[in-house]
Amino acid sequence: MKEFKIATKLINMCKTCVQKTRSAVRIERTWSYFFENKTDLKQGDPLSPILFNLALQKVIQSIKMVLSSIKIGKEQLNILAYADDIALIGKMK
Repeated sequence: MKEFKIATKLINMCKTCVQKTRSAVRIERTWSYFFENKTDLKQGDPLSPILFNLALQKVIQSIKMVLSSIKIGKEQLNILAYADDIALIGKMK
């Protein structure tokens, strides 16, 4: 996140949201004891797609494929990415 120049305060807020979180289970009207979550992001967490996209952006920027590409308009492309789909363009040897 620092590499994308995201403010330190926002980075710290994100860390707080995923570290040392606790949950409880409710069955009808009875609550369980709180327990610590062992994973950082819960399924459906609103931060999940944002953090995924930041990580994926870093991967995309680090890919250096120059052997093959496709021209779309004025752009030469060797990778297409949208949401969680990626298409790498290259030649088979």
